Amino acid sequence: MRISRLCFILLSIAVLFGSCKPKDLTPAYIDIDFYDVNYNPATGVTPLNVSTFNETHGTNYDEEQLTALLQHTFTHVNVYVDGKNLGCWKLPCHVPVLNVPDVDSSNVIILPALPLNGMTNTIFGYPFFNVLLKTLPLRRGETFSLSSSPLKYSYLSVVRIPFIETFSNSSPFTPTDTTSSTHCFTPVVIDGISVGEIVLHGENDHFDVYTQQIPLPVGNYYVYLEITYKTESTMNIGMAISTATYSNTVHQLGGVYGTNGEWKTVCFRLGGVINDYHNASGSVTQGTIFLTGNGNAGQDTHFYIDNIKIIYSPKA
Repeated sequence: MRISRLCFILLSIAVLFGSCKPKDLTPAYIDIDFYDVNYNPATGVTPLNVSTFNETHGTNYDEEQLTALLQHTFTHVNVYVDGKNLGCWKLPCHVPVLNVPDVDSSNVIILPALPLNGMTNTIFGYPFFNVLLKTLPLRRGETFSLSSSPLKYSYLSVVRIPFIETFSNSSPFTPTDTTSSTHCFTPVVIDGISVGEIVLHGENDHFDVYTQQIPLPVGNYYVYLEITYKTESTMNIGMAISTATYSNTVHQLGGVYGTNGEWKTVCFRLGGVINDYHNASGSVTQGTIFLTGNGNAGQDTHFYIDNIKIIYSPKA
């Protein structure tokens, strides 16, 4: 009797272990390249569609301004697969995906991201594009290249851009009244595009310029200042905000380092600053952008900027 019971127990254990097939956790991979989420000026290929921007946003931007809407330097992506957040990845990246479904098909969202405020390491997802859901054939042990299924983004219909400057034939900047510098950004053609240029001569030379006043939204909005730049020294960025009762004191937004000959794009988040001033000093109505920079010792120092814009949209 004892033997029969022992046999039964052993048989039950054998059946139990035999039926527990281990789950296959071999990952699939997604390869994402820099130009999978960025405009490629060499080829003109871009994942961002602005062909109907004027119609959907009620604007009349010319071709150069529409091209300016394509200019970003997204350095990271936020990746979601089948509703799970796989984290923030620096481009280019090789993203492992566990728990691949047996149907070899997964729902994937890839959101572009970039550093906030120039000199910080904070990375944030860009909030002005549609959320693009793609169904990709992910298979265990295989790598899927995103370039074989190109992303296609567009700006949200609620996005508004109260200020955009491409330096096609003029500059919105003026030297401040509080500085001895007379330097201002002059429109020139660099790398085949119209940009604003300032050249400083030696370490004692500097510039300090500002724009006209720009209307700003107040409330539950994403609001960003974006600047495309190529500089040989540090450039600082500030904004003076006008309210019903507050004078134009410049608020330091951040700065950028020299770019070693590369064009880059920086974003500054303005929503919190605008609302702080609004709550403390009455209704915010408009703001003024300030840019400053100093020359390097013993040489000419070049500063190039382009595609400056303030962009905003309501938060969901």
